[in-house]
Amino acid sequence: SAAGIAILALHGMILIGDGIFSKAKAQLSQFLLARAFAAELRGEDAKPWPWADFTTEAKVSAPRLGKQAIVLSGASGEALAFGPAWLTNTPQPGDEGTSVIAAHRDTHFRWLKDVKPGDEIEVTRRDGERLIFKAGEGRVVSWDNSGIDPSAHGRHLVLATCWPFGATERGPLRYIVDAELVDAKTTGSVQNRNTMPLSHTP
Repeated sequence: SAAGIAILALHGMILIGDGIFSKAKAQLSQFLLARAFAAELRGEDAKPWPWADFTTEAKVSAPRLGKQAIVLSGASGEALAFGPAWLTNTPQPGDEGTSVIAAHRDTHFRWLKDVKPGDEIEVTRRDGERLIFKAGEGRVVSWDNSGIDPSAHGRHLVLATCWPFGATERGPLRYIVDAELVDAKTTGSVQNRNTMPLSHTP
């Protein structure tokens, strides 16, 4: 019926409008977060906006793709709306074990699908340390069987988001890119023992 078509069209416009708003919010917040992170690097305490209840932890970038984002602490829904989040139950990037950074597939990690094996992933921590990781092959996993071991031997980084990239609803699959610290003296692969679920990944 005409009424049914009108309702579907309105619902579609609301979804499109919400998507546009979310992307605009993501872009504006990253600008403010970049200013706060620059202040952190100078040793100043800085919040991106007065009511922010999270801190900036790092900057992650994929130089070949020309993409970068400021990483926040924790993986709460609020934090993920503004930028990628470091899962605080994993080591900091560059520390022994596997660090995990998660972000939404339609905003901050939309470029994750374009990362190729061998690409450099750069992470600058809030303490000023700059780390370079080498990306491996991307893979699709179930949220509860990620194969990620936070205590794995070596110094690893996992970038994670929801899968598939074009989907509009959250599902059980995650897309992850494993990376390894380039200058690590000891290396190892991610094992399936003691693996962590990625339930908070967008």
